[in-house]
Amino acid sequence: MPELASTPLVGTVVHGAGRGTGLGFPTANLSPAPGTAVPPPAIYSGWLTRPATGDVHRATVSIGTNPTFGDSAEVHVEVHCHDAPDGLHLYGERVELRFVARLRDTEKFATVDELLAAAREDVRRSDALLAAAPAPAAPTP
Repeated sequence: MPELASTPLVGTVVHGAGRGTGLGFPTANLSPAPGTAVPPPAIYSGWLTRPATGDVHRATVSIGTNPTFGDSAEVHVEVHCHDAPDGLHLYGERVELRFVARLRDTEKFATVDELLAAAREDVRRSDALLAAAPAPAAPTP
């Protein structure tokens, strides 16, 4: 597995299509700060840290073009926080992503149900990895 960047991906949470919430996987859509390196498209396990509050959240991160829906060629960074089943309201907030592991490639699924089954497995695997990984220090507000 390629080495993951040790520096966090920093960005601001922006509005997305709202599709994740409707599917039961609310996400924070991240607009990376200029000059911030974005890992290649894939599904990742990591930590979302909130410097404004000092909070740290377990996360599964999707980086890609949402190929199952095929409605965009733009690469999106979408973060699902495991401990926020109804989502976090982070719009406009600067956050940091610290990657722990690459879980799998992004892929186009034949149905939304197949995508949801894969997403549930991604979160399960991510949770197991994060349970064994040291959480980053809480950022200073």
